[in-house]
Amino acid sequence: MLPGIEELQQIAKDAGIVSTADPFHHGIGYGDTPENAYYPEKGGLELAHKTISAGIEVLAAGDYWGYNQHCVTAKSDARDAGQVFRYLRGSMTGRIWDLSVTHAGELYNSPPPTWVAGALIEWQLAG
Repeated sequence: MLPGIEELQQIAKDAGIVSTADPFHHGIGYGDTPENAYYPEKGGLELAHKTISAGIEVLAAGDYWGYNQHCVTAKSDARDAGQVFRYLRGSMTGRIWDLSVTHAGELYNSPPPTWVAGALIEWQLAG
């Protein structure tokens, strides 16, 4: 029921798909309480990796509603792109190759920790 999805299916049929998104936003500036806000180097990157990996599993399973809910919890901006990507390609497996951090406190005039985890994620067609 997404307008234009048939056209997008035709365009993407034989194409590689690249998407950009930040799958994890964290810290005081993103609504986490100070006692639940981790610095990247003090448990935050581990939390980001675990959270993003959980989202990969949900999306790989084709659980669109579950992925939507995951994106709300992870404060991921990959919600729409991830679901369209999964719909276009079907069953896939994914893995994180790398994580990077961008400190975002100045953007929100917020104290640290306030940061975003960007991830390089590779998806392979299943089977």
